[in-house]
Amino acid sequence: MSSHLPPVFVLPARMDASTLPGTHSDLASRRGADLDLEASQVDRFGAQALQLVLSAFASWREDGFRLRILDPSEAVRTAFDQLGCASVLDRQEETAA
Repeated sequence: MSSHLPPVFVLPARMDASTLPGTHSDLASRRGADLDLEASQVDRFGAQALQLVLSAFASWREDGFRLRILDPSEAVRTAFDQLGCASVLDRQEETAA
């Protein structure tokens, strides 16, 4: 018996001002269901990207669905850490285990 896996959205390598409007639109169109964000190839992830992802976490939670970051790259981990949000990734990993 196989388990149902949520759809996966691959984050762009550059999560900066050049890609965030499109990423926001893509995420908004996927509301209403569990979603995994594949982040292993992200090499630029700044404060605006973090704000977008944290807002998405809140939106999914309010809607009663799960949003996860899969395999966050070093750039993603560093941004979460430097901007004081490392505990968000830590809690997510604890929940997945």
